[in-house]
Amino acid sequence: MTTAVHVNTQTYSTTHVAVNLVRGLKQLITGCGMDASKLLGCWRTVELGVATWLRYSQLERLTLEVYDPNTNVLVTRFDFDIDHGYYPGGDGELWLDPETVAYAIRKAGAVPSKCSYDIFARTTPGSVKVDGWGAGTLRSTSGLRRRGVGATVGGGSLGATLNYWS
Repeated sequence: MTTAVHVNTQTYSTTHVAVNLVRGLKQLITGCGMDASKLLGCWRTVELGVATWLRYSQLERLTLEVYDPNTNVLVTRFDFDIDHGYYPGGDGELWLDPETVAYAIRKAGAVPSKCSYDIFARTTPGSVKVDGWGAGTLRSTSGLRRRGVGATVGGGSLGATLNYWS
């Protein structure tokens, strides 16, 4: 007689990646010297959107734009690119590398203290609507260059890599 056990880790993976993407946003915001109260005020909404779109494989990118509020010009930008097939034969391991986020902050350079930020999610066409999220337009990256720093968070088949613009 043979006994087999199968555990569906998708829920755990989705929750782990969603929570740590939002934590990564907070680390980026505070690491750049900005006030995280704006994010903290909408944490639940941000986390709900990210978790919902991850669950349905609809989240493609989570972006933090840092801009000068007087000119509305982008100073730097951080993109978490989502890979829904990151580790297809994965064993359910959940991991996080906060040093990748810290490295991206250092490489992006100093951010003026007057800067503010916005959070954007790029989802697939026809994605689930989440209360508190709406359409938005990213600022121009003209004059900036996108650079990758590597994998940041993963769980099951989900993974996210981090890129910054400077």
